[in-house]
Formats: sequence, structure tokens, C-alpha cells
Amino acid sequence: MYMLGLIGLLLVLMLIRVPVAISLILTSAIGILVEGINILSVVQRLYAGTVSWLLTAIPFFILAGTIMSEGGLSKRLVAFSDALVGWMPGGLATVNIVASMFFGGISGSAIADTSAIGSVLIPEMESHGYSRKFASAVTVASSPIGMIIPPSIPFVVWSFVSGISLGKMFLGGVFPGILVGVSLIIVSTIISIKRKFQPRSRKIDLAALKRTYKDGIIALVAPVIIIGGILTGIFTATESAIIAVLYSWIVTQFIYKEFKFSDFPRVLVKAGLTSASVMFIIGGATVFSWLLAINRVPQTLGLWVGQYVQSPGLFVLMGALLMLVLGMFLDTTTIILLIGPILAPIINTMNIDPILVALIFMIVLAAGLFTPPLGLCLFVVSSVADVRLEDVAVETIPFLIVMLLVALVIWIFPGIVTFLPSFVV
Repeated sequence: MYMLGLIGLLLVLMLIRVPVAISLILTSAIGILVEGINILSVVQRLYAGTVSWLLTAIPFFILAGTIMSEGGLSKRLVAFSDALVGWMPGGLATVNIVASMFFGGISGSAIADTSAIGSVLIPEMESHGYSRKFASAVTVASSPIGMIIPPSIPFVVWSFVSGISLGKMFLGGVFPGILVGVSLIIVSTIISIKRKFQPRSRKIDLAALKRTYKDGIIALVAPVIIIGGILTGIFTATESAIIAVLYSWIVTQFIYKEFKFSDFPRVLVKAGLTSASVMFIIGGATVFSWLLAINRVPQTLGLWVGQYVQSPGLFVLMGALLMLVLGMFLDTTTIILLIGPILAPIINTMNIDPILVALIFMIVLAAGLFTPPLGLCLFVVSSVADVRLEDVAVETIPFLIVMLLVALVIWIFPGIVTFLPSFVV
């Protein structure tokens, strides 16, 4: 029974803005003391939770995304996207979404996407007649595509806690990520036409397309190398992240020529701080998950679900609702680390494809990143665009609805997820 009190304490600490990692570690320490276990177990489990070859991929993916962002990649992807789709009705909104799809397939981080794309496109959209609230909403709604289109940092974490093949998860995210992007484009186009947001040109600018496509294609080779290398067995997920760092450095320094050796210290510090915060959360969540495990919470919940939730559809619906609610308050990594070890074994007993369920949960978590009151991307875009969080939240409602509908479509038509992974043994 005291575990309910600990979970309540954890939620209270996070709601009063105590850092997530500290909240997890403090709550776990109290629980361990109550159990009469040596308090040094906190340190041991904290260390053990981060010593994983797979998790090493996370800081390298973050570093690769930081190098590319600092080395001028984001503005080149925006230019390429503009030439490709900027002629459409409400063109800059479409450009924003397409640029997020491209950038998300490289950085794997919704937060990085919100900051990088938003800082470039929100002022541009506002200067062409879009309201700042709508421009911010488009940015914040499309940025989580980076956690659906591979490579994706949340995919790495889910693979870690569930044991699912990371390569298959990457492949499973390709079509759903594209479907989410296309759906957001349809919604933004309808709104743009209704509000009379017009493109800057009524025709395709072939000269601009010819001028920008090389830079765009060079950048988009990165995810192909990463996924191809993993699937062919040339290198592991972590090795692919290291290759991504090497590729991003070569492209930004020797091809784009906007990155210099002197930039490395600053970029390493920036990526290191982000990586440290993520790994600290992972370590804290591992300690808390261990405390749950020794109190048989996952087993108890599994038995309850097995007894009362017989339908796979009902289980997925309940899981998705849980993910959405938690996504309003917590970051994606924390949710996966806390809930993943509990849900993953149950999924395996439900006779449903674990990759399909994982992708549905990822899309719902992506929606949670821009769902009030504490959607993390809302805070980032509010800071980048200097706009009130509640104003952006209202504008994101149509995008939130369509993203949840995509999750439903994927459940109805599972082949959208399972088609590509089916080619991998």
C-alpha cells in the first residue's frame, strides 16, 4: 500500500517542478529506506541503469543533431522544403511541417526540432501574414514527428525496456511518420485557405528547387545510412549513432563549410548537457522501476489486466489514454522508462504485434508533447516565439485531433506499421 503513497509523492514532486531525475531518485530513496535496504543501492542501481551499450546511442544521436543544427543544416532543410512545397496554399505552413519531417529524421528529438525549425520559420511565417499563434502551433505540432520517423531517441529507449528489435522499430515508424506529416499538412492547408494565408508564389520555382536539392539530399542521406547499417548488420545501433556524428561533422565542415574545429567545445558542452539530463532521468527511472519490481507492482498489474482486460483493443485504448495523460505532465523518456517495463510483458501475452502497439503509443506520446498543461514542446515554442502558452495550445487542437486519428487508423490498418518490418527476419 505504501507504494501508492510513493507514486503520489513522485507526482507531487514533479508537479511542483522538482527536476524529474531528482524526483525519481528522492522517491526511490525513501522507498528503499522503508524497505530496510542499504541506501547505497540507489547509487548502484543509478549507475547500472545507464551502463548499456544500446543507451550509449542516445548521446551520440543528440551530438549528431546538435552538430547539424549548429552547422546550418536546419536552414538548408527549410530552403529545400520551401522550394519543394512552398508554392502550395498556405505554403509556409506546409514548409514548416515538411522541414520538421526532414529534420526529425536526422535529430530524432522533438525538442531540438521545435527550437531549430521554430527559430527559423516562425518569424518568416509571421512576416508573410501568418499569425504568430498559428505559426507556433504548426511548429509545435509537427516537431514531434521526429520521435516517429527514424532514427528516434524514444525508439531507442522503448527497445531498451521492451527488447524489441530497434531496426524493426525504425522501419515500423517510416510509414506512420509520413502519414502523420501528410495529415498535419492537410489540416494546416485547410486552415490556411480558410484564413486566406497565401503562398508567396503560385507556381513551382524550379530554379530554387535545383539550387537547394543537393544540400537537402546530402542531409537526408544520414537516416538512410543509420537505418541501412543497422538492418544489414554492418554496425549496431550505437555504432550507427557514432557514424551519424562522423557524417554530420563531415557534411557541416567540409561540404556546408559552416562548422569549424573551434566550434567543437561549444557544441560538445551543449550536447553533453542535454545528454546528461536524459541519462540522469534514465538512471533515476531505473531505480524507481527496480523498487516497483521488488514490490511486484508490474506482476500485480499484469494479473489485473489479464483478469479484467481480455480484449487487445481495450488494452491498447487504455494504454494509449494512459500515455496521453502522462504525456501532458512528463517527458517522453520518463514515461517510457516508468510504464514500458510494466506494459511490455502484458503486450506479449495479448497476441498483438508489439511493434504496432509501440508505434501507437509513440504517436500518442508525440501528441502529449504539445498537450497542455505541461507539454514540453509548448514551453519551448512559447520561449522561441515569445507567445503565450495558452494561445498556442488553443491553435493546436485540430492538430491534436488529427494525430490521435492517425493512431486509430494505424490500429485499424496495422499493415501501415508491419509492412516494412516484415521483410526483416
